[in-house]
Amino acid sequence: MSSQLAFQIVEALGGASNVISIENCMTRLRVCVKDAGLVKRDELSKIKEVLRVVGSDTEPQIVLGPGVADTIGGEIKKMEGIKYSEIKTEAVMKKKSATGIFSFFAQVFTPLIPVFAGAGLIFGVMKVLTLVFNMTGMPLFDPASSSFMFAVNVLASTFFTYLNIAVAMSAARVMGGNPYLGLIAGGIIINLGALAGTEMGVFGLIFTNGRGGTLAALAAGALIAVVEREIKKRVPDALKIHLPSLLSIIIVGLVTIYALQPVCGLVTDGITAAFLWLMDKAGFMAYAIIAGFFLPLVMTGMHQGLSPVHTTFIENLGYTPLYACCSMAGGGQVGASLALYLKYKHNKGLQRAVVGGLPAGILGIGEPLIFGVTLPLGRAFITACLGGACGGAVLGLFPGQGAVTMNVSGILGTLVNTKPMAYLVAYAVSILAGFVITYAVGVKDTALALFEDEEF
Repeated sequence: MSSQLAFQIVEALGGASNVISIENCMTRLRVCVKDAGLVKRDELSKIKEVLRVVGSDTEPQIVLGPGVADTIGGEIKKMEGIKYSEIKTEAVMKKKSATGIFSFFAQVFTPLIPVFAGAGLIFGVMKVLTLVFNMTGMPLFDPASSSFMFAVNVLASTFFTYLNIAVAMSAARVMGGNPYLGLIAGGIIINLGALAGTEMGVFGLIFTNGRGGTLAALAAGALIAVVEREIKKRVPDALKIHLPSLLSIIIVGLVTIYALQPVCGLVTDGITAAFLWLMDKAGFMAYAIIAGFFLPLVMTGMHQGLSPVHTTFIENLGYTPLYACCSMAGGGQVGASLALYLKYKHNKGLQRAVVGGLPAGILGIGEPLIFGVTLPLGRAFITACLGGACGGAVLGLFPGQGAVTMNVSGILGTLVNTKPMAYLVAYAVSILAGFVITYAVGVKDTALALFEDEEF
């Protein structure tokens, strides 16, 4: 069944020869095609298992839902004629639009999403085990002295310790370069050796390990791929083994140490300070606005543009209040969907859609409910956003809360928040508000008619 679906999708994309690259996140396939004119978006949208087709003409995104996207992505990569590894996405950086930048961020961070989620949840497991220790006194779970807990902490923290290396490698891969050169670029950022702590001699700056964070890693990884490619074009074949890597490391390494790190460091400091200032001055209203506008970002795929901001917060504060705030949007949508389920019991198509998307929604994956339930109903999408805004406002009443990782949200966000009860209360409010507002407002009969004969 999955192979048939993969075949249908590839055919609608204009055939295997039209696919330049393909990657998947938790819920959608992200594709780059050679000729946008060959893509049959209407046919893609009519495929039974496809929830929605979004994205640009040359970079369509096919929303399939959690798990399905990964399975179908794997099936497509096995198909004859698919050359998905031959990534030519340097064109992304040539675009001057914000969409191109967001696409770049998405392609860099998409392969890291499962690792963020898995490693981040281990922190949640540690919280649970610490709670067990506080209740029972079991020495095995003592966070201060247990070697077992120390070992679990190693499992949880290793990915985040080397996050800049992972980001730089992914950026180099996206730009069509050698990911292991990206490894060197990211490694330079986190380990300056004997330079660390010494003065740069410019503006009073000091060489600092990790300065610039993931933003510097993104830039260094992309730059080293571009430099390597340009050098390869200009050297004789006899020197292509040694010279491109040698010169790339020297050029980009020095640029990273003396330019990218200090500049990106100032930028990340500014981003962190700006958001903290906004959240401090505007208080709960800032959280409400952020949570209320997050679902439209997910709908367009632009939420990936926030990934460097989240990681900047994690690196600077140890947690990201912004990610926890965005999670409230999912709660509003869960509440809205529950209201629709109870209010329109006669509409079996709508009920099937809600039941199909609700488990993923509760676990923090919003696309199935966005594209399968609330967005087609129009008004319900707005009421879901309002529910999320209410939850965000409540969350803003608890300074110091935030997620210690990305891509763990929904009810599971409780496990990775610095203030679990604050998060849980706010999430419950977002569900309740989404439910009450949606139930009171309802949706148009003409919109409901879309689900009357729908088969799911």
